[in-house]
Amino acid sequence: MAAAAVLTLTCVEVQAQYGVSPSQTGMFFDDLRARQRAESAASASGARDGNVVYDYDSGIYRATGNEMGQRSTDYQSAREVSRPSIRSGSNAFSARTAGDYTNYAGQYTSPTGFFAPTYISDPFLSGRRNVRLGPVNVGFGFYQGIEYNDNVNRSGVDPVSDVITSTLLNIDANYQVTQNNRLSISTALGFDNYWNHPELSPYGDGNFIVNVLPGSTIAFDIKAGPVYFTVYDRISVRPAVRNDFALTRNQVFGVFQNDVGVAANWRINSAWSLSVNLMHSDSQALGGGQTGTVGVTDEDNFSRTTDSIHASLTFSPTGTWVLGMEGGVTDMQYDQEFNADGVLSNIGAFVVLPVAKSTYIRVAGGWQNFEFDEVGFKSLGTTPLTSGDTSDLSDFYYSVTLSNQLNSRVSHSLTFGREAALNVTSNYVVADYLNYGISFIAWKGSRIALSAYVEDAEMSGGVFAQETLQYGMDIHVSHRVTSKLTAGVGYHYGRTDTDRMGSSNALGSLGSAANFGTFDQHAWNVDLTYALNHKASLIFGYRYYLTDMLSGPGRFNDQDFTQNRLIMGFNYNF
Repeated sequence: MAAAAVLTLTCVEVQAQYGVSPSQTGMFFDDLRARQRAESAASASGARDGNVVYDYDSGIYRATGNEMGQRSTDYQSAREVSRPSIRSGSNAFSARTAGDYTNYAGQYTSPTGFFAPTYISDPFLSGRRNVRLGPVNVGFGFYQGIEYNDNVNRSGVDPVSDVITSTLLNIDANYQVTQNNRLSISTALGFDNYWNHPELSPYGDGNFIVNVLPGSTIAFDIKAGPVYFTVYDRISVRPAVRNDFALTRNQVFGVFQNDVGVAANWRINSAWSLSVNLMHSDSQALGGGQTGTVGVTDEDNFSRTTDSIHASLTFSPTGTWVLGMEGGVTDMQYDQEFNADGVLSNIGAFVVLPVAKSTYIRVAGGWQNFEFDEVGFKSLGTTPLTSGDTSDLSDFYYSVTLSNQLNSRVSHSLTFGREAALNVTSNYVVADYLNYGISFIAWKGSRIALSAYVEDAEMSGGVFAQETLQYGMDIHVSHRVTSKLTAGVGYHYGRTDTDRMGSSNALGSLGSAANFGTFDQHAWNVDLTYALNHKASLIFGYRYYLTDMLSGPGRFNDQDFTQNRLIMGFNYNF
């Protein structure tokens, strides 16, 4: 499956960007503590959250022993049974993640951590190493896919078909340098090839599009007395989007992001611990200079660098509940003048509580403050055009996550909150959101996943300012037909309703005309996975997408389109 399709037609999940949105920054520190928990009791948690793995032999879930505070991923894992998760079928983009170059812009909580790629070749491999090269433990997984896509350009009037091949190599390796020091690498990287229409690729020349999936990391873990350090370099090369749904292909571009940082976890005493992360992030937009709505050129405007420092102080005297404070500052600089540079800060508190044996709740809240430089408006045709947004932010945020394993067959999770995040066509976006997911076993060998989301988002201002209301649902059913054959079917429905903010702006009706309106999205998928042996498997998939523009400017109604995709893939774990 093509990288462009991965972005524009997927449901991989994340919440906003690290260093800007407290929910994502809090997840980073959860991941950091989880990374170091095997070597220290410095984690700010000490009870299970109900995260489980399905055991096909017994037909029930079995607990994995993950610690309290780790987000439950079980309902998302159901989608991975018969297909790689990044190849799933949904257009459920989130307005609050449009400005995030760290991950894919989905509606749900991320099922993978900051230090883990968003795809592994075998979801049941669970991080096991399968090759040993001297003192180095290595896990290799390989994926080769070929896809026929009858509407690569997602056009309702002039669809173009193509054959696209995708190659991915998943590597998970570590080297124990000393008793307390370890070097590790975790990545999924590869390339796409558009055989007939390379000009339709989101970046590169189409003949060789490099993909390094978000979460790909080289890290060095060090123990120095009571302090554990992680020095890391996190790299991704992937498609990105200009807005929250990207109906037209000129809304898609590529981005290279490199995050270099040092994180520390200090167990001050038996009750207190302090985690700190210092990170420099460099994001460079990629593409061929394609011109999108009202003359905005992708790579000229969306490249940026950020420098941030964030901390999390926790108090957990018994190891069963956690009380903490969180906060930090990010300095952001854009390469061009389309968006405004700014200083972004937040401060707040959180609590993590076990509720009964297999339930936990995490509640966080505080204040966000964004201060941006002034960016004046430039008339249409002037280079570079600017967003015209002069808005600053001083507002509250909150988030609530409730995770529960109801019994050996049912696991579910609820998340809701409000926070501000970066945007790409305005300074920021403020969103109220809710998502829920449940995974359960209806019969032996099955797994059924249901999830739903609602998001009400408002851009801060400027030429392209708009309000967006989105809601939708996903369902996926899988069944292990035999010991070798697994079948899966899925469906996604989403409604997006966008309106201009105000009756006029600097460009008159053109300013947001390309983006406002109401449309429905439907996606169906059927998948078969056949295990050739314990290392190799074949994947066959069919995707059908329908986007129906219900209202909006007449000249943009050709954004209605359908798309059929036939996929064949091969997985091999060495």
